[in-house]
Amino acid sequence: MKTLETLDGDLIFENGDFKIIEGEKEIAQCIAISLGTNLKEWFLNEELGIDFSSLLGKSSQDLARAEVMRVLAQEERVNLINNVEILDDRVNRKRTILFSVQLANGELLEDEVVISA
Repeated sequence: MKTLETLDGDLIFENGDFKIIEGEKEIAQCIAISLGTNLKEWFLNEELGIDFSSLLGKSSQDLARAEVMRVLAQEERVNLINNVEILDDRVNRKRTILFSVQLANGELLEDEVVISA
């Protein structure tokens, strides 16, 4: 699949035109958007996103990890979730989600997404 590349929610331009991405980079961007969207926030698909109260609220590490795994499993091009690690930065009120998944095409995708309150 092909899509427009974004950085921090803004479209990327290259040589005067929108930058198009595909493959692993596009899948990573889809996952990052899902992890950065609060559940039920997008009116066109209320099942998209992560329950921020489970991730950023006073929740346990296990509950946060389970919520991240639920979102990763929603991506139809992910066959297997190999690893999920959540790093806390309580001073700056951030959580970094490190994940490793096996894609339907057999490739390994490893990425990280930073979520802040």
